[in-house]
Amino acid sequence: MNLHITEKYIWFPAARDCDEVKLHMSIDGKKINEIDIKLSTDPDFYFSMDVSKFMGKSITINSDCDERLLEAVTCHDDIYKIAYPYRPKIHFTTRMGWINDPNGLVYKDGIYHMFYQLNPYGTDWGNMHWGHAVSKDLISWEQKDIALFPDEYGTVFSGCGFRDEKNVAGYGKDALLFFYTAAGGFNEWSKEAGYNSTQRLAVLSDDTLIKKDMILDTIKDGNRDPKVFYHEESKAYVMVLYLIDNEFAIFRSNDLKNWTETDRLSLEGMWECPDLFELEIEGTNDKRWVFWSADGFYVLGDFDGYRFIQRSEVLSAYDTKLPYAAQTYAGCERRISVAWYRTQNDKGGFKGMMSVPTKLSLIDTDKGIRLCFKPVKELYEYLSKQSLSYDESFDKKLDGSPVVIDIRWKDNETAPVIIGDIKIDTRPETLIVDHGIIEYFSGDGTVYGAIETDEDILSKNIHIGSGIESLKICEIDNNEMPS
Repeated sequence: MNLHITEKYIWFPAARDCDEVKLHMSIDGKKINEIDIKLSTDPDFYFSMDVSKFMGKSITINSDCDERLLEAVTCHDDIYKIAYPYRPKIHFTTRMGWINDPNGLVYKDGIYHMFYQLNPYGTDWGNMHWGHAVSKDLISWEQKDIALFPDEYGTVFSGCGFRDEKNVAGYGKDALLFFYTAAGGFNEWSKEAGYNSTQRLAVLSDDTLIKKDMILDTIKDGNRDPKVFYHEESKAYVMVLYLIDNEFAIFRSNDLKNWTETDRLSLEGMWECPDLFELEIEGTNDKRWVFWSADGFYVLGDFDGYRFIQRSEVLSAYDTKLPYAAQTYAGCERRISVAWYRTQNDKGGFKGMMSVPTKLSLIDTDKGIRLCFKPVKELYEYLSKQSLSYDESFDKKLDGSPVVIDIRWKDNETAPVIIGDIKIDTRPETLIVDHGIIEYFSGDGTVYGAIETDEDILSKNIHIGSGIESLKICEIDNNEMPS
């Protein structure tokens, strides 16, 4: 099929229950894209592809699918959108498609950049790209165009962002560099070219990521998820990388391009999306290094710029299974973490959301030193000026606006917090309730969990029977949030 490009977007009609087909797209014999999609002549959604740079040209679409499916693919002047009333207001979601791991979290010049794993052509995992969003306050996000696309080196798996303050990589002082995994073997394009999983570099220019060179060849099949930072004490750049099973590696570099392995770790139960950062123990001058992995499992230890020495057992940061693949921001004085929530509702044409960003610290508890999570202070700037306070007990029907609830409990007294059909019995001190999601923080932030709920949770009742010393509930000012 040949499709002449006369408008900015191609719309692909798709349905949840159809068989997936593979489309190969080319112009003048040169491949430009390859996607897997559940094409349908009776669609649930349309998924859009920006083809504005190909205006006036003809794209050849080859597939083994029924020709009638290809004939349903058309051009339009605008991106496809769904007016979905239950889209979360204070948890980032992508416009359409599947979202997973946060990637490339970096702060520069008052802007927080968040890239993320994205399937633009379905509400299930696949076709991994990098999406892009920016924010000035970590709560209100502006979605940008897709930033990284699959190619002959593979689909685009997770990675990180880093601000090159000293221009050691040669792309300019304070250039934003992005280290990502090209997942060779996950698309036919890369299989035909013979590439395996490699680590590569891209540079941000005017909201566009420009792909540069490979920086690490394949070490083990599936190695992925580079996280880069500068280690001040040893005066070098450090990368942590997931290898296979429960195995990770640490590398050093002086120029952010050439890397030498200095350590290899095997951490039982930990895998994917490593992060390594130092935190101060609250109320002391003491610090610990934290080695982090995707499921929220972490260990405390020492790090000299070369080797990580484990000083604790493997610990668990999350109280529920919903958060995954969290990454912390580069370029910030605070240690800010964002996790992917593995939500399943796709009625709005998207699946998955990001957590409200949290500030990390360490506190000394009766069980030992533990990670502590608190919502970033910027969240409270969106709270309505009027807040209601209660004591003893609480019962209120929500009116459709997201809410933040802060509770102080009486000593040795407790009662479950019940929101709709959801019961939370961890003595939560802070709850964040948004469309389809409840986040809660207990134990001075050492207990952190998230629960997917009915999409209309903000019309349900909140009930706490007793045990409250004081409670404050504040609505999010919807007039301040983007639609």
